[in-house]
Amino acid sequence: MQIKGIAKYIVDKMVKRTGELSQGRNVGALGFVDEQGFISSCSHVVDGGLSGIPLRILLSKLVDIKGKSILEGFKQLPDNTVFITTRPGKTGLITDVSGVDFFNMPIISIGVKNQGLAGVGIIYPEASHFDLATRAEELNLATLTTKTMAEEKEVLRETNQLGLKYLELGQELEVIELPEGPPVEKLDNLGEWTLPRLEVHALDKKLAQELVAKSMEIGQGREVAILGVVDEQGTVHAQGKIVCGGIGFVPARLLASSGVDITGKSLMSIYSDYLPKNAVIVHTHPGGTGVMHIGDANAGPSTWGRRIIAIGHDKDGTIQGATVIEVSDKLFDLADEDEQLNLKFFDAKTPEEEAEIRNRKFGVAQDYTSLCK
Repeated sequence: MQIKGIAKYIVDKMVKRTGELSQGRNVGALGFVDEQGFISSCSHVVDGGLSGIPLRILLSKLVDIKGKSILEGFKQLPDNTVFITTRPGKTGLITDVSGVDFFNMPIISIGVKNQGLAGVGIIYPEASHFDLATRAEELNLATLTTKTMAEEKEVLRETNQLGLKYLELGQELEVIELPEGPPVEKLDNLGEWTLPRLEVHALDKKLAQELVAKSMEIGQGREVAILGVVDEQGTVHAQGKIVCGGIGFVPARLLASSGVDITGKSLMSIYSDYLPKNAVIVHTHPGGTGVMHIGDANAGPSTWGRRIIAIGHDKDGTIQGATVIEVSDKLFDLADEDEQLNLKFFDAKTPEEEAEIRNRKFGVAQDYTSLCK
């Protein structure tokens, strides 16, 4: 799908709103390419918050996101959808592939400087871009395995060279005078795409021991992970190979490579079209007891609709415990509230109001932890 241009009224509206918000905040919308190849319509524009564009709020303008993961929301969108966002203080130049990898749709970047338009860039979802995203994850971890300064220097050199490659991936997009139309409201039902809510009751003990052994082998507090599947009895078994992550995280693409070939595939397509619907993310928490937090929930059920298990172990490799965060209405209610709080923060007029919002954000984080079982 080659895009010839974007309607000026869409660009003007988003630039204006970005200027009104100020404070470095961006805005976002989902646009639609017409039969002539122009982005001639879009959803309601949503304000960015503490964590950028609130995806659940954005999706809710077009589809039913209640009780659904981000993945299930995006699967309801038509093939001619594009993601549009403004970049305050930038020119619209696209400097990475993380967005196109995540959304698997064209990304439009509108640069805003001095309250005005500074340029519009576009990047398309292409197999080579996704492979660059994989390499970026690998390089991010490579410094943990280097043994000399010379080796680390080579890793950092390749990382910087990769960053330079990104500069050549995007293109300028023409802004076109087109008739203004109303914001696109709720889309027609394109068919329900959902993931099953299978309960997890047990984890294969041998699998847990193998993960902890690998975690101890690589050391440094690095997490390891594997993709498993949950059977009809609620027991999780291994489905893939163990992959090694970093200190406190396992990158999403490398995690998926545990179970499927990710070559030339976007994150969105990997988690929707290639991973089993009953997949479970299983990973270690070195130095912990298996209790998880909001980051784990976002890495699993909130974004990808898949359950996530953490296995805590001590420095001697003794398993201290394991918990699971499952897919639930409570989980998605917390995700919705967290997005609202990220926006509400900017509406606070007094220190007391801001303190109340911050306290509730801590409360939401605690509520996420209480989902562990």
